[in-house]
Order: sequence, then C-alpha cells, then structure tokens
Amino acid sequence: MFEQASRLSAFIYRYARIVHTFKIALALSIVAVINGFWPVPHFIWAMVTIVIIMMGLPQVGGAIEKSLQRAIGTLIGASYGVLLVIFIEQYWHMMGLLIFGVAVVCFLNAGRYSYAYLVTGFTMIMVIGDANHDTSEALWRTANILIGCVVAVSVSLFVLPIKAKQDWRAQLAKSFSLMAKVLEAHLSEHTDNKAARTQLENTMKAVLAQKKLRFSLEWESQTLKKHAETVTELADEQIRVITLLELLLQAELTHTDQAALQQIQQFAQTMQQHLLQLTDYMLGKQAEQPALPAGFSYQLEQQLMILQQQAPMNSSDAAQSAFILNGYSWLIFQLALALTGINTQLDKLVAAYRHKARLLASVGLKPKPSPKSKQQE
Repeated sequence: MFEQASRLSAFIYRYARIVHTFKIALALSIVAVINGFWPVPHFIWAMVTIVIIMMGLPQVGGAIEKSLQRAIGTLIGASYGVLLVIFIEQYWHMMGLLIFGVAVVCFLNAGRYSYAYLVTGFTMIMVIGDANHDTSEALWRTANILIGCVVAVSVSLFVLPIKAKQDWRAQLAKSFSLMAKVLEAHLSEHTDNKAARTQLENTMKAVLAQKKLRFSLEWESQTLKKHAETVTELADEQIRVITLLELLLQAELTHTDQAALQQIQQFAQTMQQHLLQLTDYMLGKQAEQPALPAGFSYQLEQQLMILQQQAPMNSSDAAQSAFILNGYSWLIFQLALALTGINTQLDKLVAAYRHKARLLASVGLKPKPSPKSKQQE
C-alpha cells in the first residue's frame, strides 16, 4: 500500500505539471493528425472535449470519471436533440421543447454527477443550434465529442499516467509532517503561535486535497473503492487532530505544576515522533508501518489519573493549577485517541491490500514486486 514508488512514478509526480501539459498537447495532436488524414466535419469539438476533460483533472481516475460523465451526458443530450431535429419542424415548438429539456436538466443537476447533467444541457443546445440544420450535423458533432473522450482517456491511462493515489499519499505525508512540526513547536520553550497556525492552515489544505482526490482514487483502485469510508474516516481523524492542536496552541501553562506537565508532555513527544515516522512511511522511506507503544492511550490515561490524585488542593493557586493541568491532560489524551484512530484506519487499508495480494497469489497471479524487494533480490 505504501511501498516506495518506482523511479518512473516519482519522476512523473515530481514534474506532474510539465507531464500534464505534454499529455494535453499530445492528445490534441492525435486528433489533429486524425483529421489531417481523414477529414471529419466539426472535428473542433473533439479538441474542445479533450481540453475540458484533461485541463483541470491530471489524474487518471479523474479523467476516467469525467470522460464517462461527458460521454453519458453527450449521448443523452444528443439523442434528445436529434429526436427534436427529426420530428419537430416548427421553430417555436422546437425551441420550447429545447428550453423544457434544459430546464429539467437544471432541476436535476446536483451531487457527484453534476457534470453529466451540465454536458447533457449544453449538448442539447449544441446539437439543435439555430434549428436550421439537418440531423447529419448533429450526429457529427456527437461523434467528435465521443472521439475526444476516447482520446483523452487513452492518453491519461497509457501515456505517463499521473496517479491520484500518489498525490493522496503525498498529501497524507504533508499532513503528518506539519502536525509533527506544530506539536514540536508547542513543546518547545519559545513557541511561535503565528507560524504554527499557518502550518495548521496548510495541514487543513492537505486534508481537503485528500478529500478532493477520493473519487479519483475510487476509479483507480477497486480496493480503495471498497474502503471509501475508511479513506473518509482517515481524513476526519486528521481534522480532529488539527482541532486539538489548535486548542493546544491556545493553552496557557504558566501556573501549572512543571513536574507533572513534563510527565504529560513526554507522551506528547512520543506522538510527535510517531507522526514523523508516519511521514516517512507514507513517502516509502520506511518499510515497516510504525506503531504506537502497546496500550499507549491506556498508559496515558492511567498516568493522568495518578497525577490528578497527587495534585495538591490546599490553596486557590494550587486548585487553579490543578484545573489547568486537568484541561491540558484531557487535550493530550484526546490527541492520543485521535492518533490511535489514524493508525486504525491505516491498518484497515494495509490489511485490505494484503488480502488482495493473497487473493492474487491464490489464483496464481503474483503482484508486481516493489523496487525495494527487487534490490534485495
């Protein structure tokens, strides 16, 4: 699941923008060559389709999903438009039915498949046009859009494919790395809260990027599609950690029992080191999945209970110190639970891929060895 990427995959991800630009130019060139040897009426719509599909979605999964939505929307919209051109001759009747069709599509337009509804609507308008052309023009426009879909998907799949999974892993690594930096800043003597909050904002952006990649991941990997809820829960646990870190940055610990505070922060340092290990694991720099110490959250809970029992309450200052320490202890404990939740979701994904590998082995199909295992051999 999180093995080190091959050199080619690493190269593609490092220069993703250049690779993506090259692929769009290649797809447009293919359509231009096709039209050069076999001139096709209205071939410009194939180019328009390629740009619309590939411009904003460099990942393979995104291109496949958008192409399918565009193809389905094109077929539905073109079918409706061609039927109107064939059977409706009166201009006002045709325009009325066209407006009615677009209005229905606008009413239904919502959710994950909103792009298909959008394509359906403008394909109706494109096919019918000014209502003064024959059916052959409408059919040629439809054919060119479908040609554009095929070329866009083929180039996305087979020419230097940019995988959403690799971007998702990079965003996970970025999230864990920034969390570790914020926690390290909190534990240091001189905390720069402004810089730490900026890092938290960047962490949230990394988590949102993971969420945006979800549908692309599902199109690229059947395993991740079956465990889509786990991917979502993994992002939610990260948001929980971000919230707790933000609260920790606001904690005022000047009047706290320093000895007890140091004991609690030792657990926080363990979590900070674990986040750094998770970062290396996401990037493929660490072969073994890192794990928190056995019973980590339970040990922390027991330690916090002991500290609460030992806290003196013989003065108002001592009571205030105990109150602050209890609140801070609760935040650290919740952070431990959230980090445990992240590990639980990662365990589910790793187990799912191991199960897939066992199934492939049982039918005589061996999964591709990682670059690391090749070097060891």
